[in-house]
Amino acid sequence: MLSQNEIAGAINNINDWNKNLSEQLKKEKFRKMAQSPYYFFRGTNHLFWKYFANDQRMQLFTNENSNTWIQGDLHAYNYGIYGDKTADLVYGLNDFDESCIANYQFDLWRMACSIMLILRENGFTKRKFTDTIIHLFAESYAEVFANYIENGSVVLQKVTKCNAFGKLDDVIKEVEKKDSRKKMLERWTCTENQNCGFDLSYEKLAEISKEKRQEIEKRFANYVKRVRQNFEFEDDYFEIIDIAYRVSSGTGSYGTPRYYILIKGKSEEEFGQRILDAKLQSKPSSYVFLDQNFKNKYNQQFDNEGIRHQEAYRALNYYIDKHLSWIELSEGIFSVRERSPYKSYFPTNLLDSKKRFSKLAKQWGYILAYSHIKSSDNFDVKGIYELMNRNEPKFTDLIKQVATEFADYNDKVFKTFTKNCQ
Repeated sequence: MLSQNEIAGAINNINDWNKNLSEQLKKEKFRKMAQSPYYFFRGTNHLFWKYFANDQRMQLFTNENSNTWIQGDLHAYNYGIYGDKTADLVYGLNDFDESCIANYQFDLWRMACSIMLILRENGFTKRKFTDTIIHLFAESYAEVFANYIENGSVVLQKVTKCNAFGKLDDVIKEVEKKDSRKKMLERWTCTENQNCGFDLSYEKLAEISKEKRQEIEKRFANYVKRVRQNFEFEDDYFEIIDIAYRVSSGTGSYGTPRYYILIKGKSEEEFGQRILDAKLQSKPSSYVFLDQNFKNKYNQQFDNEGIRHQEAYRALNYYIDKHLSWIELSEGIFSVRERSPYKSYFPTNLLDSKKRFSKLAKQWGYILAYSHIKSSDNFDVKGIYELMNRNEPKFTDLIKQVATEFADYNDKVFKTFTKNCQ
């Protein structure tokens, strides 16, 4: 039973976590979080880490090589569809702001909590049904380990329209059909000519100051130098056409400084411009709540947060973004990546039946296991799989227990949070 003191502590933690936001941005973020328990969950990753960082139950399925790259803020909308016209659209992990090298179970537990909250939001509340879905997710994850041990990396296949199933393949095909670079540029920019800049009448963009533009243009050369070390581009490819401030983005990261940079790109193409997404990076939530040993290793591993984001993206992602790097501005270190013309998600309101939910839960488990296994050579797949099958409570049972427990905690804190927001 959650005490009033514990709930009050969580509310204080939320206020403290967001203390650096302006009052207006905090009000907007809290209004977004108050829409539903699931939105609240997305906006409070720090509560998850505070709750589970030192949970001893994790030791049941941990050995000395249980760390790998993890997504760090896993929920259904941090799986996404991305790619470009030169490759198949991929459904996989797509946000790496909170990524770090840590115990693989943090991703499993957080995604299981996400699934539980979506089940409740969609009207599925019977324990037998919710347990079945969580079980399928966890079981699918473990099955990838078994297949990998027996058959090697050949079993690790990215998920595209060709091998996705259930409603997912249809959603990927729909995104492929309705989205394109042309449509993306029409949405975000004026399209009168090749040198036309951002459309600042669009509610998601705002004008930047002359001083900020000059700063970005000055620092941009260092970014370009880094990406040219690994890939070849045309001489004028990175010529800046325009820069705008990206507003009203994300839930947990709402209010984080973010810029869109429109560059010339491939001038021989009619719609060859590229939009670069520059987003301020800070230490992940895990850094605050994990022990000093984790902090020491983290500080040794990464010279800055842009490098951490870049390494996580390459480790956990299927798609190679040639524009991926970082830039240092007055606010701090910003990750830089191309905005995909096909950026989209699986709408969870479509999960309106046991059949659809079951099929997507299996694919969520598969994708997560694939990402964990491929991202680290030191990850002990065989040893961890043996623990999954040997220890009690069962691997899948613990994940079900954790998902229910934290979803209940999330709902109770959310209820008080919404009262305070009124």
